[in-house]
Amino acid sequence: MRRGALVALWAVAATLVVLLVALPISLQTHLVAGLVVVACMIVLKFFRAQGAWRVIALSLGTAIVLRYVFWRTTSTIPPITEVANFIPAIMLYVAEMYSVMMLFLSLFVVSSPLPSRKSPQIDPQNLPTVDVFVPSYNEETSLLATTLAAAKAMTYPQDKFTVWLLDDGGTDEKCGSPNPQIAEPARARRAELQELCAALGVRYLTRAQNLYAKAGNLNNGLEHSTGDLVAVFDADHAPARSFLDETVGFFTKDKNLFLVQTPHFFLNPDPLERNLGTFHTMPSENEMFYGVIQRGLDKWDAAFFCGSAAVLRREALQETNGFSGLSITEDCETALELHSRGWSSVYVDRPLIAGLQPDTFASFIGQRSRWAQGMMQIMRFSFPPLKRGLKLSQRFAYTSSTLFWLFPFSRFAFLLSPLCYLFFSL
Repeated sequence: MRRGALVALWAVAATLVVLLVALPISLQTHLVAGLVVVACMIVLKFFRAQGAWRVIALSLGTAIVLRYVFWRTTSTIPPITEVANFIPAIMLYVAEMYSVMMLFLSLFVVSSPLPSRKSPQIDPQNLPTVDVFVPSYNEETSLLATTLAAAKAMTYPQDKFTVWLLDDGGTDEKCGSPNPQIAEPARARRAELQELCAALGVRYLTRAQNLYAKAGNLNNGLEHSTGDLVAVFDADHAPARSFLDETVGFFTKDKNLFLVQTPHFFLNPDPLERNLGTFHTMPSENEMFYGVIQRGLDKWDAAFFCGSAAVLRREALQETNGFSGLSITEDCETALELHSRGWSSVYVDRPLIAGLQPDTFASFIGQRSRWAQGMMQIMRFSFPPLKRGLKLSQRFAYTSSTLFWLFPFSRFAFLLSPLCYLFFSL
């Protein structure tokens, strides 16, 4: 009954806000009202508002945006008969409405992020076995040695986990290539990594061909291993000794759990942070995603697999024949598919790995381009808004995560519009 009353209260408040937003007022009145609302939001922020107060602060901001949308829609669009004026104007309007839609989706996601979770105690008599996968393609041996040694040194009982190096740089196809420039480096790499794995007590595994990229490499690892759980670390992500102790317990408490994801913590600045000198003085894009957005997604059971620093349940992966490989972002695609099948996820907001970011601008842009392409592929092939099996909240969450990557088009419109005004008086 209390929940029903709360819903009714919010419905009444939303109706009043819409009515106020639609009132015909002058620009001066609009300015005063906007300043008052912003002042209230600043006060709430100053007192670190949480819970209902946080939602109220976000609602006040939403009211200002809705008022702007009403004004833009009813008072600023030129008539369609003025074609030269109408086309760039409508381009700008669509870009703004896309930004407003993304704002509302984002506000839903981060409205009440979950606090840090406490790891459950692990029953030493009922420990699941874990296969630790380190997929590799062309990384240097010294880097792999650091990650493999760190994985091998985790404090989980040694007889309960196995570390695997999944090498896609020394496949049978490459080693047997008729081109000596391909075959010789591949054979040398395979021999060197086999020697490294033998010295560290790690299992070495390669495959016949590089099919389905990272997803295919991980699936090959699944075929040759038997652990109850699978931990995945990128080649440049060295885990903390307590990684498995901090994550495995969640699986013993919840039999419907398929994923425990932890944040990616980086030791080096990305190219932008290095050039601007902001690495030690300003929160990074990475901190925004893992410090706020993933915690918000966790609230709606929509925290997704980020490709590394995570543990997954083999039983769940067997339902989807392993990691999904339709898109090039196999991590998010796999999580989407398993969420739609009723499995749940957990996000542990505690840095448990030390990683490296791309060190060149070209590799940085390449990484972001792959993420954008993969998310667009997920939107095209899986279409989260209508994906069968997802809860409504999960639909909103995945739609936010995928549509975000259309931002270059809106930013292009924001850059182009002032030029149309300045040079052509449109």
